Amino acid sequence: MTYVERSFVSPSGEVVARFDVPYLADGGEYRCRWHLQWPERTTSHEAAGIDGVQALLLAMRTVHSELTETDEYKAGALKYLDQADLDLPPTWGNGPLYDAGPAAEK
Repeated sequence: MTYVERSFVSPSGEVVARFDVPYLADGGEYRCRWHLQWPERTTSHEAAGIDGVQALLLAMRTVHSELTETDEYKAGALKYLDQADLDLPPTWGNGPLYDAGPAAEK
């Protein structure tokens, strides 16, 4: 069940990151399933944490890493609100909210 989602714009179309409601797993840890929907593919995995907040934050960090490793992001073509900063952890609290991104550094 989707808890929150965020849409990004890429040259190939909309990219949607969805985060499910964190849940308590049988092993005692909390898990948060995330989905990354590209126009041509979907990726889904889980992140685990000591509580639901940590599981959600770790899922968001993982999605941030997945997105910033793409050719679209590295070319400066993946945007959130027309900005290069995707506004997901780990960028929270690490400097200006909206930066120019890697393509502007060339």
